[in-house]
Amino acid sequence: MKKILFALVALLPLLVSCGKDSKGDNKFEDPHFIQYAGKLVPNTYVPAASSLTKANGLSGILKSIEFTESGLYVVGTLVDGKLQFTTGTYTVNGNTYNLNNFGTVELTVTGGSMASVIIHYLSGLTETLLADFRRATGTNVAYRGWTIDKTRVTINGFHTPATADFVGCNFDEMAKFLNDNGHKGSLLPSGSLKSVSITGAGSIIFGYSDSTADLGTCTVNGNSVNFSWESGSRLLEVENGKATIDYMDGKCILTIEAALKGSTTSGVVTFVLSPMD
Repeated sequence: MKKILFALVALLPLLVSCGKDSKGDNKFEDPHFIQYAGKLVPNTYVPAASSLTKANGLSGILKSIEFTESGLYVVGTLVDGKLQFTTGTYTVNGNTYNLNNFGTVELTVTGGSMASVIIHYLSGLTETLLADFRRATGTNVAYRGWTIDKTRVTINGFHTPATADFVGCNFDEMAKFLNDNGHKGSLLPSGSLKSVSITGAGSIIFGYSDSTADLGTCTVNGNSVNFSWESGSRLLEVENGKATIDYMDGKCILTIEAALKGSTTSGVVTFVLSPMD
């Protein structure tokens, strides 16, 4: 606990620069789509589930669709043996999920976690399949989407340790910072990270500005967050590390300790996050 309090005190300059949040008492309202959240995984033995999702620029086998508590969806497709993830927003009308830039998903739970699914892609292609629908469970305040206000990076290793603060989370800026300090910044993905979602269905989702995503499995136990990236995630270049989560002045503080593979660089990345809802 002392370590967590010390880390939060050290973050006060970041929090002050973010501005005071109206939820300063750290009581967050429930996310808007909490009752619809869950992860849809097609059953492999259903022939329709292995057809190509030719719509919307996707070309691959549909592996999963996750609906987060804050109205984001993530579609996972297998392309040439590699998982790829795309993301967007969704709304719900009855048992129909309307996914922007994707189409609609009619979902009817037939018993237990078994669901009958009809997908209408924007191209006009329709796909009917059976799937497992794992509903999001739990009321942890962490289970929602978060936007990134600030990022603090501290690096260690063979070279002199260094710390820098960034507005948002632009990996190109961070790579320059790493390279300028003698570390291997080229292992980071390019582009900007816009959001972090932690779900009651057991996922952590990094959403990028180009509508792609990285996805991993995740559990939250008190202040500890344990996660492991899926095979298609670009952040596989970052070794799975330790993460903690806490709240201060209406913000979520997510701190990840990790190392870059094939490099002497290790460090700490701290995100100051605001709730999407």
